[in-house]
Amino acid sequence: MTEHLKFRERLSIENLDQEGEDLRFGQVEINREKCKGCKYCVAVCPAAAIEVVEKKARMVQVLPMCMSCGNCGAICPEGAIEVTRYIEFYKYFRYLDRGPAERPRRF
Repeated sequence: MTEHLKFRERLSIENLDQEGEDLRFGQVEINREKCKGCKYCVAVCPAAAIEVVEKKARMVQVLPMCMSCGNCGAICPEGAIEVTRYIEFYKYFRYLDRGPAERPRRF
């Protein structure tokens, strides 16, 4: 798609691949003792922020672009995953009061 844009238009597209003063990605905490390595969390993560190494899930080490959607925690059969930090946009959005991170609802 970007091949049809002019050079000046390409420069105006915001790059969200880097954390900084405009963006802070979410974060999940994975209890490695509870994790059985089923890979359900890897399958449902829309940001590909979770990987399985040595039969245990963990957040990707290089640039985990977690959107804090809670899919991983909702699908984990062992209850080993919790959202500990939500994604935050500083440039265009402001959060008034979100409260503490809570486990997502189960379906």
